[in-house]
Amino acid sequence: MQRDRVYAPHRAVGTGVANFRAEYDEWARAAEQALHHARLAGQHQTDLFRLPDSLFLGSRPADEALRALDTVLPEPPHPSSLLWQAVLLAMLGRFDEARPLAAEAGRRLRELTGDAAGGFMLANVAHCAGDDETAVHELRQYCDLLQERGLRFQLSTYAPMLGRLLCRLGRHDEAVPLVDLARTLGDEQDVLTQMFWRQTQALICSNEGEHAEAEALAREAVAIARTTDGLNGHGDALCDLAEVLHAAGRTREAAAAFVQALECYEQKKNVALARLARERLTALQPAGGSRA
Repeated sequence: MQRDRVYAPHRAVGTGVANFRAEYDEWARAAEQALHHARLAGQHQTDLFRLPDSLFLGSRPADEALRALDTVLPEPPHPSSLLWQAVLLAMLGRFDEARPLAAEAGRRLRELTGDAAGGFMLANVAHCAGDDETAVHELRQYCDLLQERGLRFQLSTYAPMLGRLLCRLGRHDEAVPLVDLARTLGDEQDVLTQMFWRQTQALICSNEGEHAEAEALAREAVAIARTTDGLNGHGDALCDLAEVLHAAGRTREAAAAFVQALECYEQKKNVALARLARERLTALQPAGGSRA
C-alpha cells in the first residue's frame, strides 16, 4: 500500500497531465518511474503504465524505444505490449518481424477481450507498410468500440485520425462527420484532438478547392505539433501541409514541407514513414526540386 502511494503520482502525471498536454517524453519518464516502484512492490502492471504509448508518440528514436520496451516486458508479455513491439518494428521497416507478431498478438488480444482493442496498433503497422485500406479497417473498428463504450474523450482523438486516413484514400466525404465528431467531443486543451481535426479538415477543404482555408488549418496543425515533442505527429502534420500546398499548385513550398517532415521522421528513426515521405518528395522533384 505504501508503494502504491509512491507510484500513483507517476501514473497521474504521465497518463493524465503529460498525455493531455502532449508532453510524451515526460509521460515516458513518469511511466518508467511508476514501473520501477510497482516492481519493487511486487506488482504486475498489464498496461505498463502506458509506457509503450508514450514511447511511440514521443521523441525517443524508434530503435531506442524498442529496446526500452523490451527491458520492461514481463513474462509472459501481454498481447497489447507485443502489438506495440510490432508497431515499433514496423516503424523501423522490419516488416518481416512486425507483420507476424502483429497478427498473432492481435488474435490473442481479441481472444482475451472479445473486441477490437488492438485496432490502433494494428492500424499503425498497416499504415507504416503503406496499406491504408487495412489501416482504415482496423481503426474504424477501434473507433466503433470507443463509441459503443461511451469513451468520448478517446473517440474525439481517434475519429479525426481515421478521417485523415480516409482522406489519404480519397474518401473525403466519409471524413467529414468524423471531423464534426471531434470538434463536438474534443476538449479545447486536448492537443492531439485539436491537431488532428485541423489536419483532416485541411485535407477536406483542399479537396473541395478551398485552398486558403486548407492552408490556414494545416499551418495551425503544424504550429500545434511544434508545441509537442511528438516527432511522428509533427511529421504527419507537415506532410498534410505539403499535400495542401501541392494541391494549390505551390510545388516548391510543398517540397520544402516534405523535407521538414522527412527530418522529423528521420530523427524519430521512423524508417517506414520517412520512406513514404521521400517517395512523395521524389514525385515533386521535376517541378520543385528535392532532397537527395
